[in-house]
Amino acid sequence: MAAFDPEQSHDQNFKTIFVENPWAAITFALPKSVNFFRHEPEIEAIREETIKTYFSDSYRRMDVPLLAKYEQLAFIFLVEHQHDAHKFSIHHLARYVSHLEEQYECDVIPIVYFPNAPVASKTVRRETKSSFMGKRYHYFTYETVFLRALPAKKYLNSANIVARLLLPFMHYSRRDWIEVLDSALKGVLDLVDPVRGLRRSKYLDFVLHYFNLEASQWETFRAYKHGRKEDQEVEMITSILKKQGWEEGKFEGKLEGRLEGRLEAERDMLLVLLSKRFGAIPPDVEAAIRSSNDVERIHDVLVRFLEIKDWQELRELLNENHDQVDE
Repeated sequence: MAAFDPEQSHDQNFKTIFVENPWAAITFALPKSVNFFRHEPEIEAIREETIKTYFSDSYRRMDVPLLAKYEQLAFIFLVEHQHDAHKFSIHHLARYVSHLEEQYECDVIPIVYFPNAPVASKTVRRETKSSFMGKRYHYFTYETVFLRALPAKKYLNSANIVARLLLPFMHYSRRDWIEVLDSALKGVLDLVDPVRGLRRSKYLDFVLHYFNLEASQWETFRAYKHGRKEDQEVEMITSILKKQGWEEGKFEGKLEGRLEGRLEAERDMLLVLLSKRFGAIPPDVEAAIRSSNDVERIHDVLVRFLEIKDWQELRELLNENHDQVDE
């Protein structure tokens, strides 16, 4: 697994997930929003910082304002992540929401994900208000997602990629950890679409990092998948990750390094082209492409791409150009 900076990395990890999957992040926190919008709105991530009134003003930096445009309407869903609940400030959030409303002249719906805080946490204020002589002068609240309070089993088959990625933080018994891990990893394989430019390796890295498995647990998981005759899924996962520094048969809880070179770009390009031309890629074909470690041979397949008529011809071509493919 890739090396992570302590604490400050969490914000960037979650921010990446939310920005790349904005509708999933919104609908997981607000499931009823799908009833309001008849179709998915156009969403774009807008600037993190509001423009300062004076340069001497303090720097306001929060998570992911998502501008959702729907027909003649516009909303900003401010998706915040707070790994350490003790550092959360409802007043900071309220000020930021006010600035966004003024700057963009539209309603702002604040959402805060708390991965580690229990619902009953006294450090998390849910509202702030002021009144005098029966008149209310101020009221502010926000949507909360307390992940530790959510039952993981409820989301094992969810089609929402954010829900599947956040399974490590949800509530589940010790005996269910394999099932939960399996669901999260399957979620990456089934729901993360390379055609959209998303990297499965990054998402698998996220899941494994926050599950924080020991070597013995990974071997237990492999045995579980073998018993279900699902070895191919494990091999696909390891082939995706091995170029991120993971060595098969050795799991230390962290993957060292991220190799983002020409080879990965060539393989991703080939998978995108195949998906667009032929549709869903057979698992054995994707595994063969992902496990190739020779950039020139993958490049040869790309050069001859237009000559390929079907999956069988591609398998033969991969077998010709990639010594590690097993038919």
